[in-house]
Amino acid sequence: MQQTIATLAGAAVTLALVAASASPAFAVSRGNMPAYCRGEASSQYGTKPMYVKTGKIAKAKDGSLSIKGTVDQGSEGIKAFQCRFDKKGNFIDVMALTSDGE
Repeated sequence: MQQTIATLAGAAVTLALVAASASPAFAVSRGNMPAYCRGEASSQYGTKPMYVKTGKIAKAKDGSLSIKGTVDQGSEGIKAFQCRFDKKGNFIDVMALTSDGE
């Protein structure tokens, strides 16, 4: 009986740890959004954040936030993108605004 309880408790702890480590959503403060956006865009485009420029934060009617920017990819040119955040400040994604011709 004690072994069964210990096994169940161990399983519960394991499930809690897995759930906690599965990309928890967290709000990004407005002051940190441009830097966070540059980091995410640089990762998506495979470049350094210093080659990424971001504009001002725009607020949509539904309360969501976005930041438009550009990334200099050298010989591949300058690509436009938009970082999107929900109304709570949770990062959604980086959306390409420049077609890669695909």
